[in-house]
Amino acid sequence: MKHKNTALALVCALAFSGNALAEGWTFGPAFKDGWKPEFTVAGVLGALDPDHAGSGLYKGVEVSLNCPWFQPPTGAIRQQFNIGRFNHDGLSLTSIEMNPNYFVSVGNGWSVGAGPGIGVVRAKLDGREATMSSVQVSANVAYRSGALFFGAGARYQDTRNKELVPGKSGADNWLLMAKVGFNF
Repeated sequence: MKHKNTALALVCALAFSGNALAEGWTFGPAFKDGWKPEFTVAGVLGALDPDHAGSGLYKGVEVSLNCPWFQPPTGAIRQQFNIGRFNHDGLSLTSIEMNPNYFVSVGNGWSVGAGPGIGVVRAKLDGREATMSSVQVSANVAYRSGALFFGAGARYQDTRNKELVPGKSGADNWLLMAKVGFNF
């Protein structure tokens, strides 16, 4: 467990260290003239591979917007709010997450991003339930053209271990996902 947390912290620190040292950050851009939230709402389908069960279908919704608190000198931080469900092999997960990702444009409506996240996971296994906090790291590619949005991503979620049933703790998981939605 220590190694997972250390690796997750290192990846997050490296992902943001270069831009964090740059000048030109805007704090509280939502309170300044010209800021636009650029909301996106998308349906999410994916394959989730959790501890204690086989891979199965993940379904969810993502709402994202430009970060109202921080604006880097280049690129953009997108606050991504996700809610999703997984139910396979007797394991049921409901996850609510906040995943701020730093995105850079790679041209013609395409952007790539990565970042950390936090969340809450409700797990049910063999008739028992547990609510756990989580930390995650994700990477995404997005395409925006007018009102249309398409994306794909990968996310690793580390749940704060809590015993689900005797001998089985936590609900750590990997998620590969596709997103389709609308920009507002």
